[in-house]
Amino acid sequence: MVPGMFADWLKPVEVSTFIEAQLERQPYARPGAATGSVPLFGWETFDRVLASTAAPVDVLTVAAGRLVDVPAPRSAADVQRLMRVGTGVSTVVRASEQHDPALAALAESFSTALSGEVHVQLYATPAGTHSYGWHYDFEDVFIAQTLGIKDYYFRDNTVARDTRLGDTLDFTVVRDEKSQLMGAQLLAGDWLYIPRRWWHLVKCVEDSLSISVGVMPLEAIAGARRIPAGWSGKVARPG
Repeated sequence: MVPGMFADWLKPVEVSTFIEAQLERQPYARPGAATGSVPLFGWETFDRVLASTAAPVDVLTVAAGRLVDVPAPRSAADVQRLMRVGTGVSTVVRASEQHDPALAALAESFSTALSGEVHVQLYATPAGTHSYGWHYDFEDVFIAQTLGIKDYYFRDNTVARDTRLGDTLDFTVVRDEKSQLMGAQLLAGDWLYIPRRWWHLVKCVEDSLSISVGVMPLEAIAGARRIPAGWSGKVARPG
């Protein structure tokens, strides 16, 4: 059995069973299965990560699918203040595994099990908002809720299957999508898998903190027109 936190999220399902039955096929939700990872991301985590000098901290401030031009937060208090600005500003920290040993261990547990480049993003999202509109990613996404409540909506992507990593994407084509709409509500300790290229939209019910582990598959990087910001193009194979 593959050791590490990813395997713990899946128990009693084996990693190999998940890969064969779910990976890149269907979304998968597990209530309460990520409870052990809740301590990885609380408000004090922001203080540690935002104060890190190990590498430049990659921070985005976002509202309703658009970047918001505000001073980058440097503490948990700054993040909480942004959540109260206007209708609410979300804070996203990309590649957070570079700034926190526990998050690095989480990333390593995914690298051990799955082929691809792994990054851990942190999200702080105000109640009643969403960070992004309908969109899809080229990486497989594993989301663990650590505080608050979020509603996730997702559906298969049948209208934009030929795009490649690095393309300029037109997410408005989601209005032509006819696939079945599905949903899941995440409370602290729950986790959700969304396959790459699946459409998804998130609505925040309560002020929320969540961890998003992105695993960029080998074939997505190999076929990329260009490597987007935040990804190195260097990948790991399990084992």
